[in-house]
Amino acid sequence: MQDKTILNMGDGKVFAVLLGLSGPAMISMFFQNLYALVDTIFVSWLGTVELAALSLTIPVLYLGMALAKGIAVGSTTLMSHARGGDNEKKATTICRASLPFALLILTPLCLLILPEVNGWIFGLFKVDQTILQQVHKFMFWLGLTFPVMGFAMICEGVFLSYGDAKTPMKAMITGNVLNIILDPFFIFTCKMGIAGASLASFIGWLTAGLIMFSLLKRHKKDTPTFLCKKEECGVWREIITLGGPVALALLVMPLSAAGLNYVLAPFGAAYVGAWALSSRLEQMIILPLYGLSCSLIPFVGFNLGAGSRDRIYEAVRISLKICYIIIVPVSLLLWFYAPAVIGLFRPGPEVLKLSSFAFRMALLGYCLVPVELIVVGLAQGIRRPKFTLLINIFRLILLRLPLAFLFAHLWSGEGTYISHTVSMILSGFFCIFLLRHLLRLVDSECRLADKTKNECVVDNSSSSKPAIGDSA
Repeated sequence: MQDKTILNMGDGKVFAVLLGLSGPAMISMFFQNLYALVDTIFVSWLGTVELAALSLTIPVLYLGMALAKGIAVGSTTLMSHARGGDNEKKATTICRASLPFALLILTPLCLLILPEVNGWIFGLFKVDQTILQQVHKFMFWLGLTFPVMGFAMICEGVFLSYGDAKTPMKAMITGNVLNIILDPFFIFTCKMGIAGASLASFIGWLTAGLIMFSLLKRHKKDTPTFLCKKEECGVWREIITLGGPVALALLVMPLSAAGLNYVLAPFGAAYVGAWALSSRLEQMIILPLYGLSCSLIPFVGFNLGAGSRDRIYEAVRISLKICYIIIVPVSLLLWFYAPAVIGLFRPGPEVLKLSSFAFRMALLGYCLVPVELIVVGLAQGIRRPKFTLLINIFRLILLRLPLAFLFAHLWSGEGTYISHTVSMILSGFFCIFLLRHLLRLVDSECRLADKTKNECVVDNSSSSKPAIGDSA
């Protein structure tokens, strides 16, 4: 009997397959981001100093997530493409090699738990010593979370390469429910303060990863291993080739976020804290849609390996429609109720006013964000990850940072928030051009795949005929 959680990416109806992949993936990404949002809510209840400390750690969180997600996306793309081309042996090799590689890259980040290390890094922002003390507390468990996060993302990638998005979704929901329960318990009941938030996240990520790992073993699917053979390490280069640009693209985010914190810091803790609240709320919209983008990766990778050009085109059209159907009404609703939503964090009057302004400015920039998200998923699925890196460098480094310095000079701290809006809109127009280019690449790749298949059919047909003089 066929596993109902596994979708037929090669022959099933495109809309049904995408819905089966993207629905759980979007929910999974929503709950992945819920870790940070829930932490922000409870930490904001502690005070402005703790909230500012949490904001300073966002670039470090992005750093760890960028490395983990880059390796996971690279592995998922390779496994999906291998399975689309009926090469299960290669898919298994990639699966076995991915987790050791992730641990090799992410474990050094555990050094951030040391006050001497994180104190030197965050001291560069010239913030008050009371804020640095809170940073030390939060960073202890956050530093230990990064290898665990990589473990969970690799397990999720294996499921996605099979066309199963429901199982990792359920695991992520379980981990987040546990985080929601443990956050107030550790922070307030155990009086751990800001450290309790990062401990709860650590336990949530670990739980989600262990659930997925145990289910992979139970269903006898390819299961990540903590050690791999020397010959299996050879696929690390392929993972880097595809996942490296994705990781670099995501690494641009903490660099840009650190730059914005640097611009905002002289205006006071309220401006930094307001940006933290606005950013977390933004992620609650963008990351679920990023789940839709990620669901395109295994689908496009599989159908590219099969040479199914029309299915890829249809998937792009459907994904864009889904993005806009979600983002338009949600953005309008949040625009009108921004102060009420931000009020859940119990900020002070100044932080509430600033964060409402920053969030509404961000919502204005969402008009072309769906195009960027679909381009990112398509580029990775057709093994062109360099475009993801190009987009992020263009939007976050070449546009947002210079505009942040300029607008802050013209309009004070509020100008920094406006720079974010302008950079998103300009980047969206750039992605419209890239989408047309990527679809042309899909055409050429699929023609090549069809030609290879036809040659294989002819060769097999020729080899099956008896030679002259052979008996019938």
